[in-house]
Amino acid sequence: MQTAFIAHHHPLTDVERLTDSEIRLRVQTASDVCIDSAWIRYELDNEEYLTALEPQASADGTQRWLIEIPVNPGAPTTYYLFKFICGVKQFCLDAGGVHPRIRSRACHFKHVRALQTPEWVWDQVFYQIFPDRFRIGDSFSSSIAKQHSEHEERTPLSNWDATPDPSRGSSEFFGGDLNGVVDALPYLHDELGVTAIYLNPIFASHSNHRYDTDDYRQVEPRLGGEAALLRLREATQTRGMRLILDAVVNHTSVHHSWFQQAQAGDERYRAFYNFDPEGRYAAWKGIDSLPKLNYANPEVAASMYAGDNAILRHWLRPPYAIDGWRLDAVHMLGDGPSAHNNATHMRGMRDSVKQEAPQAYLLGEHFFEATEWLQGDQEDGAMNYYGFAHPLRAWLAGLDISGQPGDIDGREFAAWLAEARAAVPCPIQLSQLNLLDTHDTPRFLTLLQGDRDLYKLALGLLFTYSGAPCLYYGDEIGLPGGGDPDCRRPFPWDREHWDMDILSWCKTLIALRKNTPALCRGGHIDLWADTNSYCFARTAREGAVIIAANRGDAATALLDTRLLGAPGSRWRELCRGDIFITDEHTLTLPLPSKSVRILLPE
Repeated sequence: MQTAFIAHHHPLTDVERLTDSEIRLRVQTASDVCIDSAWIRYELDNEEYLTALEPQASADGTQRWLIEIPVNPGAPTTYYLFKFICGVKQFCLDAGGVHPRIRSRACHFKHVRALQTPEWVWDQVFYQIFPDRFRIGDSFSSSIAKQHSEHEERTPLSNWDATPDPSRGSSEFFGGDLNGVVDALPYLHDELGVTAIYLNPIFASHSNHRYDTDDYRQVEPRLGGEAALLRLREATQTRGMRLILDAVVNHTSVHHSWFQQAQAGDERYRAFYNFDPEGRYAAWKGIDSLPKLNYANPEVAASMYAGDNAILRHWLRPPYAIDGWRLDAVHMLGDGPSAHNNATHMRGMRDSVKQEAPQAYLLGEHFFEATEWLQGDQEDGAMNYYGFAHPLRAWLAGLDISGQPGDIDGREFAAWLAEARAAVPCPIQLSQLNLLDTHDTPRFLTLLQGDRDLYKLALGLLFTYSGAPCLYYGDEIGLPGGGDPDCRRPFPWDREHWDMDILSWCKTLIALRKNTPALCRGGHIDLWADTNSYCFARTAREGAVIIAANRGDAATALLDTRLLGAPGSRWRELCRGDIFITDEHTLTLPLPSKSVRILLPE
């Protein structure tokens, strides 16, 4: 990965739209490298074009280059990379870094014409809440009482201090509600610094997770009903916070009125699902309680997204005016019992949502690679399991997503991140939702067997890597938990049970991110990787940030800072305030054991 040749191009700041048909591009190289010729390679109508770059003035050891090219007239995406000839070798800069050859088009920079991205996402700190397990509303501070139902009377609440009972699964309730979320806003926003809340499903359901929706137009009575949602929406708006809801668009519950009427023999509603001649129906992963919707039926599409009063539109409108949707299992929906025509419906969902609220965030759930949904015509971003959580788990915990052995070293960690980063347009990479864990995975601290130092390293990467960081409730206080349902323990509001050191670290990282443009919107340069360490920089016009992570014993990294500042630049470490000075353009950086160092320019 280390090479004498280094170059950088950040599409967010180095691409200038001149007209609808032409863009101007900038790129930087180190000025001490002998370059015989410099080129941009781009494609128009699937054909390669090479145009020489125009050298500009150099400064601080950096050579700048400029070029204007046409955009692809026959497709929404223009693919391009930069090629530098040095003697008998060439160096190609694509979206995944510098390489000695031209790689697959999938790795090239991607300029998507008329890409509509909710840029506010880039500046957020998200917090995921599983409502039943977060907080019970204070009846003295809330004028809204929870509604009760016959189903609730048959399922009394478990003790808040107990751990979830696996034998009760989705039928165990602890009593958290939306009023509790309102009561927690002074902690979440004012103390911790959270700016956006993502709620697991809140619509009417018989289960505690509510991924089996009974009614998409009714807020679950246990959670306080619609009145509690409106109270939460008003409280978040008052604080300038964003609110994302979870839509289960692939399937319903067997209690949904559509399915009840289908079971009663109503042919109209049987066509909402996928029944065979024997009366069997398709269900999510074969689980009978989750009958799969049939999007080949225009009525299903109209009800979910296409109609004027479709469900996805309804909650985007006042008085709810939510800021976006997380779409559950969205890659599985389609015509009939399969995902056939999935992309068609995804584009339809995007069109409907953007018509209703152009700045709404459309977030897909994908446990694995989501590249095909992230090219600008479907989702704004994905829950970034594949491009962040999976490689981080492999590098720090030595496990894959299935819990099987999968240890990788720092070089492979860097390569995995770069591969995933290069696969999507830059604005979408910045819109990815990065996470350590969720309601579907063991807690990351538990995966690390309680190693707090490695956990703090992971948190450091979460808040500095490209994409929007998301804490799963309790991550910030070191809440442990194994697989479902243990990863859904109630939040312990007695602060004596909090890891205050981890909480303090999270507050520091959140404040840093919110006040550092490079971490929210910056480019990315890999600087160093070996068996146990990985170092990179985030770049912006306001200044760069260096992040150096080491999972092993104390070591030293030699970082090439030619594109990060003048020779002899001074860098200050975030935590201890130590000053490091580059020797010409090399920063010799000690890496303490199991640590992450964050360096800011002096």
